[in-house]
Amino acid sequence: MRIENLYPVFRYIASKRLGHLLKKDASNWKRQWSEFFLNDLINFQYEDIIAVDFREKQKARGMDKGLKASFQRLDYMLSWVFLGAMPEDYFSMVFNKKGWIWRNHHITRERLRFLKRKFNSNQESLVLLDDKAKFCTNWETYIHRKWCVIDEISLEEFEEKFKDADRLIAKRVIGKGGKGIAVFDTSEMGYKEIYEEVLSQNEPYIVEEYHEQTGWLHKVNPSSLNTIRVCTLSINGKTDVVFAYLRVGVKGAIVDNIHSGGIRFPIDHHTGKIHKGMNYQIFDVEKHPDSGVQLYGETIPRWEEILELCREAHELAPDGLHLIGWDVCLDEDDISLIEGNGGPGFPPIENPHENWWGDMKNYLSQLESS
Repeated sequence: MRIENLYPVFRYIASKRLGHLLKKDASNWKRQWSEFFLNDLINFQYEDIIAVDFREKQKARGMDKGLKASFQRLDYMLSWVFLGAMPEDYFSMVFNKKGWIWRNHHITRERLRFLKRKFNSNQESLVLLDDKAKFCTNWETYIHRKWCVIDEISLEEFEEKFKDADRLIAKRVIGKGGKGIAVFDTSEMGYKEIYEEVLSQNEPYIVEEYHEQTGWLHKVNPSSLNTIRVCTLSINGKTDVVFAYLRVGVKGAIVDNIHSGGIRFPIDHHTGKIHKGMNYQIFDVEKHPDSGVQLYGETIPRWEEILELCREAHELAPDGLHLIGWDVCLDEDDISLIEGNGGPGFPPIENPHENWWGDMKNYLSQLESS
């Protein structure tokens, strides 16, 4: 019998549990979480979407053979049914090496979707983060680079704006995961050729002056812009830093995110100290695998300035945007914002005594009572 055949049984048990919570006199957010997850449990096609993806990730790690692989699929199935963990959560958060209490402290993809709906409920305001042009306009003070939307500017204006730029980067106005990004060297392609190339994509693109990073983070991986993700949460005028991590690209990559092979290093947001890094293939990374630069145990320079910039930036967010992940660029002599994210993915928890799911539930209770 295939392990996946047990899914309806576990789904039934979880559905009964969620249904029981709905009948109890629970707080509003608990009822909404139960309704939200129950709907996904009922409607999600586990076999076609999740199970196949999980088996592919097992195979990529050489973990798809034998009885141990079957037990791991069973373990994952339970993690999805009771914690809302997607396959990437199971591996990136190292669930196979953590007990259930520790796992329950994590913010899985399903939980993140729910938190985004609760904390960032104003869809009109959320566009300021999803739309890169609107983000650059609203947080222009913190951008520190030239930019334009390609179909809103003439060729002559384009040439004038970027006449001193050595490189340009083009991104989809609305895009995630480092997809649809291209870098152009103005010494190899003329401005007219670049302009027409980007314009021919037939969808909104933003073109920016390529930010040539300087200082320590540039040395870690020179081919990519290596950023620091800082997540802030603001309720009743008080802004807290929830988590932070460093993102670095790998040799030859132009982006640093984990979906493109980059490595994520959690940061102690109280001190700026860097913990061991990981991506979907490697764990416990202490040095950059290509440059050899030591990261584990180092402290991010000007850490308090970075946190203060993110808190100040959150003050410019309109009502309805409580949870924001900021991508910060640290240079030798400057700190600037690259992007904002209304659904920032939480990193794995290294300390079993930390409980981000519990913390977020407390914040939700505060939001309800405000």
